[in-house]
Amino acid sequence: MAYLVLGLIVIVYLFNGIQYLRSQSLTSDEGTFYDYAKRYLRGNPSRIYPRSDNSKMPVVVLNTIPRVIEQALHPGLKKNDWGLSDIMGGRYVTLFISVLTILLVFTWAKQLYGFGAGLFAAFLMSWCPNNLANAALVTTDSYSVLFLLATMYSLWRFCLNPAFSNILILSIMIGLSQLVKQSLFHLYVLIPLCLLLFYFVSKPGINLKRLIIYSSLFIIVNWFIINAGYYFYQANLPLAEYRFMSRLFQSIQLGLPSWLVVPVPKPFLDGLDMAKYYDQVGGGFDGISSFGSVTILGEKSTGGSFWYYYFASLLFKTPITYLLLLLTALIVLIRQRTGVAFMKKEFFLLMPVFYFLFLFSFLYNTQCGLRHLVFIFPLLFILSALVVTITKTTVGKVAVVSSGIYLVISVLLYWRNYYPYTNELISQKQNAYAYVGAANLEFKQAKYFFNDYLEKHPGVKPAPLKPRQGTFLVTSDDYLDVWNRNDYNWIQRYKPFGHVAFNGLLIKVSAHDLEAPR
Repeated sequence: MAYLVLGLIVIVYLFNGIQYLRSQSLTSDEGTFYDYAKRYLRGNPSRIYPRSDNSKMPVVVLNTIPRVIEQALHPGLKKNDWGLSDIMGGRYVTLFISVLTILLVFTWAKQLYGFGAGLFAAFLMSWCPNNLANAALVTTDSYSVLFLLATMYSLWRFCLNPAFSNILILSIMIGLSQLVKQSLFHLYVLIPLCLLLFYFVSKPGINLKRLIIYSSLFIIVNWFIINAGYYFYQANLPLAEYRFMSRLFQSIQLGLPSWLVVPVPKPFLDGLDMAKYYDQVGGGFDGISSFGSVTILGEKSTGGSFWYYYFASLLFKTPITYLLLLLTALIVLIRQRTGVAFMKKEFFLLMPVFYFLFLFSFLYNTQCGLRHLVFIFPLLFILSALVVTITKTTVGKVAVVSSGIYLVISVLLYWRNYYPYTNELISQKQNAYAYVGAANLEFKQAKYFFNDYLEKHPGVKPAPLKPRQGTFLVTSDDYLDVWNRNDYNWIQRYKPFGHVAFNGLLIKVSAHDLEAPR
């Protein structure tokens, strides 16, 4: 029966995701992700265009599977839609891959807290609007969700049972993560840190021979996966062959001998360097930056960041049901867990959350939406399932069921348009931009909704570049001028009275408004 319910959760999730992916216009990054995937498929993983290629990873080649099959079935096939249908087809791959995340969430929660908790955690994962928003797009965000979760699960299993098979699986997961998302390079810091803390608290005996064997295996597996993932392309070049962009990599290069051989493919290291460079530049410099100015809580930073960016994003973009469940779970955790018991269970769920929250909040300028932190959600949902273990009374069960129903209603209010989701703490959705900023609402995903609205409301026009009387539609990106182009400065004087698809702002300008002194 439990697996039947799990199957139903997955079916509903897929139906929801398919309706969503069909409704989204081509987003800001999908075209460049798919272009890199095509280049990679042809045997060229190099990063030719730094501004667009810096974050692209080999895993996106999976999104070309539908077109590859289509081409195999129709050898002479040619298209003239500039790749739109191929990207739409590629979205199904990411969506189906994300089902693996739901299944892994179920598995880990079940092993920690039982079948009921596993189903509840899977349900929470399947209705996460932030996951849904990225799980059906051709980007690397959804892949990163799966691989961070899989790595931490593998680490947990290894720490409980340090068998050879478990260290092999852990090594493979970390190696594959390096082909998925550059943020996951931090696993090389996070995993050793977790191991040190775990062994410090549990104080097991350490077998030196086993340590040497396992460390050697880890290095060999990761070296092979990274190299194979980039076709061994320009691997083993001397350091003198590199032309780094970021200050960090330039300083490292200066401190090492130029003849030193770099045992990884050049595109792998180039990607890390380019990502660090564009983070160093910051957002909002038109023609230079790879992302727009950071906007949050009514503030804007060009080239900088806000330490509270992700905390505010989580507060307003996380469904209230999740916030309440997580708070309850943390209270239960504090009351019930001792140090050793915590280290053997919830430590592996919370440690990556704290690590990446600190990292992205205080050490990074790249703050362009909660999608960059979406990989922490599955860990929080597994932890939240702890609530099921204390829900024994009828009142408690009704409360949990009611919270689930409330979650579904809250998410379905954004049916087929989950990217700009904000919870009920923001009651006037046309003002959401003032709380969560532009990047949490706008990813160029709503053009179909905008076109449909403009067709049905001929009196509303796209915002012009010069002051005019009328009712206008402007995106939150343009309204907040995240690229500092000053194209719509004149309209920023006026406050929106409504919204279209939650990220398009409706603004009415009267003749009197135009005549009023500025």
